[in-house]
Amino acid sequence: MNEVVYPLMESIAEMKEVCKFILCVLLTQFGKTFTTIERITGEIERDKEYGRSIHLVWTMNTLLNNTQFANRLNTIEKIHGHGSVVIFASKYDGLYKHIKNLNELNGLVLDNHTCPRVIVMCSNDIRYTDGFRFINILNSNTTNIERVFAYYDELHKYINMTLAEPIGSITTLRGIIEEIDSMDIVKSIMAMTATPKEILQKSGYWSRIRMIQLDDFNSKDYAGVIDMNFNTVDDFFPEDYKRPGPFDFDKHDTETLGFINHVLDKHPHILDSKKRVFIPGHIRRISHQAIRMEVFKRCPTAVVVILNGEEKTLEYYVGKDKKTVSLISPTEEVCKTVARVVGEKDLIDRCLVYTGYLCVGMGQTLIEESLGPFTAVILSHLSLTNDEIYQLFGRCTARSKNWPTYVPTDIYCPTKIMRRVEAMEICARNLATQHNGEFVTEAMYDAPLYELGDIGEAALENVRVKKQKVVKPKKPTAIEHTVGFKTIEEVNAFLTDIFKKPIHVASFIRDEKQVAGYTLSTRLNTYYHKTKAELKAEDRLTKEFFDRIKVGMNISKTQGSGQPYMVYPVYSNLESTKDTFLYYVRYLPPEHTSGTTGTSL
Repeated sequence: MNEVVYPLMESIAEMKEVCKFILCVLLTQFGKTFTTIERITGEIERDKEYGRSIHLVWTMNTLLNNTQFANRLNTIEKIHGHGSVVIFASKYDGLYKHIKNLNELNGLVLDNHTCPRVIVMCSNDIRYTDGFRFINILNSNTTNIERVFAYYDELHKYINMTLAEPIGSITTLRGIIEEIDSMDIVKSIMAMTATPKEILQKSGYWSRIRMIQLDDFNSKDYAGVIDMNFNTVDDFFPEDYKRPGPFDFDKHDTETLGFINHVLDKHPHILDSKKRVFIPGHIRRISHQAIRMEVFKRCPTAVVVILNGEEKTLEYYVGKDKKTVSLISPTEEVCKTVARVVGEKDLIDRCLVYTGYLCVGMGQTLIEESLGPFTAVILSHLSLTNDEIYQLFGRCTARSKNWPTYVPTDIYCPTKIMRRVEAMEICARNLATQHNGEFVTEAMYDAPLYELGDIGEAALENVRVKKQKVVKPKKPTAIEHTVGFKTIEEVNAFLTDIFKKPIHVASFIRDEKQVAGYTLSTRLNTYYHKTKAELKAEDRLTKEFFDRIKVGMNISKTQGSGQPYMVYPVYSNLESTKDTFLYYVRYLPPEHTSGTTGTSL
């Protein structure tokens, strides 16, 4: 890829107004990572004048994105030596120095010869907590570090996260950021995103945020919404379409796969030789596998890439023999790995198809110069929020218009999706160009939507308004214990203490054949509209879905009878391993439960 040179932003030391939290809003695949690394490099160069700096980077919570961001820091490692870039993760097998815990990090910082310049972590509550504690140690003690800089990639995805274990009175990521903002040693906090709406709030700390100062918005070689060939497909979804519920995985899969087949039936040339196609599935991995099967059925010579939490592979056939190549590499971005494998295996003339969802829906770079942009993309995801669909669409955007392999991409989607991604790009571009270096608000970000006619209306009608919880009088309200428990013994002890009687919680299923060793609550079978025997591994709860369940669900509010508590096994996300979950507890105040039994769930 030809390098794009950006003018360097102003340094923190040169700021006339104290404002530590800065928002970097750029279009999808426009160069937020490059901009971030330029900022890091610039501040390291100022160390002699302003004091030694250290830079903490939280990337998206996937191994692919962590590797992608880390690999782009190679220049810093070359200039400042091995150990300048450190990966803080439980597992890592790459070229950079690897640490597993906070003690190891503290040890490195004590010696100026081993002190890193940049620390890269995944975005999850464990690493957010570790990072906060590390910064607090630096702020409270005298070390060779005089300046701390924090960078949060795709912060909109994680900004509303509740910590599994509070840090004193801090219970959320917002609370962590606000607290480190108050520390003298912290000089800058930067958030990167193409969709900042979730970050902005109507009042308080998050109501007025400064945009990063860029001297130039260079979009000459950028292929965005205006450069795509949209082929709208409006004869699949009904006019009165209603999105499925968050747990209605079957419906999501049926919609996604149905639309894909509908488009491929009408436009079979999409899978012709030498085509590069992006056909994302939905949340469940079985949808990705179904897409692969369908592609091979229609085009036996195709090459199919699946990227999800369980599988990162490239598959193709030689005659009747299936060939599978792993795409996991600690030293190479996935798009580079795919290009290399395609070249080495002499697959360049075949149709190449990418699928997946969570691992390809945001942040991940999929296209590469030698293979060229996608020739076609199929987006069926009417149920997604404006932010989600723009991020998914963003996998086909890039600074690719000066590539010798560049061709415009054909997008097949409903008209509403076309309008929504156009509206979201306009909103992001407006902040970056019309409010460069200024303080911005949620209203300023939304403002273009009210001037775009049908385009703006398509986005506005898709805004999900969070309803305020109304507490009805004379009825007890269930309490949510915000800290998750690691063991069921801890849960029993907690509930026993609350209700002052023995509690033994036991209604869970963890059958290796049925749910692949994941832990599920059998008391949610009515919520899934399934019997206990029908529950599958994909029905496990993630924190995102758990937060959508009403606090009082499955808890009896009738005094003296029924079940006064509910225990949920919750995984951080669908990429979490089967043993990495926490038990969350909701319960009625004891004064409303006299006469209830202390039996298991």
